[in-house]
Amino acid sequence: MERVFKDQFIAAGVDGYNSIKQNRIDQRISEMIRTQLEAHRMQDQNFESALSHLAKMRVFLSSPENILGTMRTKHGEIAEHLEVHVRNAKNVLSGFKEVATFDGVGRTAPEDFLLNGIKIQSKFINGTNNTLSHVFSHFQTYKDDSIQYMIPKDQFAVIEQIRNGQNPDALSNKTVRAILSKIKELEATSGKSFDELVKPSISDYDDVQLGKVFETVSKHQDDLIDQNHEMKQKIDQKAKSDKQAAQAARGPSLGEGVKVAGGAAVVSATITTLTGVYSKIKSGKKIDEFDAQDWKELGLEASKSGGKAFVSAGSIYALTNLTALSAPFAGAVTSAAIGVGTLINRYMDGEIDADEVVTEGQVLCFEAGVVAIGAVVGQALIPVPGLGAVIGTIATNLIWQFTKGKLGEREEKLKKVLDAYYEQLSEKADAAYRSLVDQINKTYARFQSLVDAAFDLEMNTAALAAASIVLAEEMGVDSNDIIHDHDELDAYFLL
Repeated sequence: MERVFKDQFIAAGVDGYNSIKQNRIDQRISEMIRTQLEAHRMQDQNFESALSHLAKMRVFLSSPENILGTMRTKHGEIAEHLEVHVRNAKNVLSGFKEVATFDGVGRTAPEDFLLNGIKIQSKFINGTNNTLSHVFSHFQTYKDDSIQYMIPKDQFAVIEQIRNGQNPDALSNKTVRAILSKIKELEATSGKSFDELVKPSISDYDDVQLGKVFETVSKHQDDLIDQNHEMKQKIDQKAKSDKQAAQAARGPSLGEGVKVAGGAAVVSATITTLTGVYSKIKSGKKIDEFDAQDWKELGLEASKSGGKAFVSAGSIYALTNLTALSAPFAGAVTSAAIGVGTLINRYMDGEIDADEVVTEGQVLCFEAGVVAIGAVVGQALIPVPGLGAVIGTIATNLIWQFTKGKLGEREEKLKKVLDAYYEQLSEKADAAYRSLVDQINKTYARFQSLVDAAFDLEMNTAALAAASIVLAEEMGVDSNDIIHDHDELDAYFLL
């Protein structure tokens, strides 16, 4: 009986561990959902902010009369505004700060805008050679080493081709030589490499023309929509992956089982040791008077107790995580299994006979069931993980001990009743088993004869077909699904 109650205490501990684990996982998943929703909210804000920059660009374009230059040169200031607003839109969409601004820059100042705090002069001239000429002229005029130059993206790509030894088909050899000459002259005059001084724009030359710039803005808006969709998908994918990982952690694992069993073993061994020390001290022996034999006895008892607790906790952990058993009943199953195993070992050693195995096993299983029910009731009345089961187990222990003490002379009568009940069940089980086996054999013999007939290749085609139909009907196939003749066969294949 003591073993049963110890196992129930262990079951309460395992149940508490499982409950805490599941609660933590629930909290983690709840936090993941909150993080996902917050990330969506922030991304929506970023997207709105990004669109506002494109809205500013459209407002600027809506009044072409206010744009500097003639109708042929207005694209220069358009390129500046497109660079600032599109770069800012892309940055804020990703959750970063704005990188470009006109603040602090005069409309006719040597620089057109600031990018990451660096002065930028934008040069959008028709023709790569002409653009480089304007860059060189501007540098000679202002000689400001803090200014970088931004040219159309497609023109920058042409220059890179030429610098890499490739001649673009659209340019003559003379133009290629002129471009290379201007690059060398620009590097010599500025004291900087071409890559340090000149940067590519986000726009091609044609993108900023009055007749096309609205289409360009729309394309950038479509790009922002696609990027925003991808970012939100990544948020959802990460949340899904994190939640799947958390859900996977709900299941049992060998390492966790060993951890739980090991913890139970340590606790049980510690309690056993402390109880043993207390018993020896209570008997009149001081702790400093303990000899090697005393400590050996304590260690042996602690090892036995820890070993039993390890096995019990491991079994209960497996039963509660791999089956639908609750912790109290898992503890009862463990107690019964270990107890019956012990009885069988005693029987094999000749310590008890078969009748005693049956009787003590019945009582053991009954005790385990009673305690399990008590633990379940306690858990229902006190729904605190572990606590209710512990109190229910203790209460049941007291009741059982009291009741067991009152049985006295009725124990033998109980034994006889249990034995008679067992014999009766055995006879009924044997009769039912024999009846079931006879029924299975008869059914199998009938089906076997039908199968043999249906697949007997020595019979003619009509006989085989008839046998097959009978077999199908016996197997429960619907008559509408069975092909009975050639007409039904033709109809089936012509559907």
